[in-house]
Amino acid sequence: KKFIWSAMGNYWRFSRSAYYSVVSALPLLVVYEILVIMTQSRYWGIRNAADMWIRTFLMAFDLSAQHLTFVMIGIAFALIPVAKARSYGVKLKANFFLLMLAEAFTYSLVLGAVLQSILRLSGLAAGGPGNGALQNFALSLGAGLFEEIIFRVLLLNLLFFILNYIFKTKVTTAVISVLAASFLFSLSHYIGSMADSWELYSFMFRWIAGMIFTVLYFMRGFAITAYTHALYDIWVLV
Repeated sequence: KKFIWSAMGNYWRFSRSAYYSVVSALPLLVVYEILVIMTQSRYWGIRNAADMWIRTFLMAFDLSAQHLTFVMIGIAFALIPVAKARSYGVKLKANFFLLMLAEAFTYSLVLGAVLQSILRLSGLAAGGPGNGALQNFALSLGAGLFEEIIFRVLLLNLLFFILNYIFKTKVTTAVISVLAASFLFSLSHYIGSMADSWELYSFMFRWIAGMIFTVLYFMRGFAITAYTHALYDIWVLV
């Protein structure tokens, strides 16, 4: 029993570490890129909006559009030793990655059941944008990876860092950071050439979903949240 509890304790700590987060991001990135290239004739084509923002930022450094995929994969590999150094005592275990996938799968089913029930009760339609199953599968992986990087890893932590100097308590800082990051996450779906039509209920629905993902990020880290987000989008879009 002590061995089991010790192993599970290691799992909960290892799986939310920066080391596991970076390593887990690589398969999402590689598979997403392969599927995008397979399903489209143009390099840019239909991509996740958060992905486009990151690529536009990188192109400001005079990087060729065709080379951005390799640059991003290279950045991910370069971050592995940095993340490992920040994750003291954490070791990669293949069975832990399988457990993480199973955990994310479970969360996505529960989240999907709850949110789809809300959609049905409200009469709001859900489904893919009509790009084809394989393309929607790719977009789902991109959403799980890039939206979590921007709105949870970068924006949420930036808000927490800034607001920590304004508010006296960490609870107030955390609550406002979660609400603001989730608000901007929802708002982002109505910006750009492929934006959804504005509907107050769909905006509130996504705001709530963003808060759920944010809470999950705080509790279980980037890797679990990214895969939960990707799997949930797959149930909805594919």
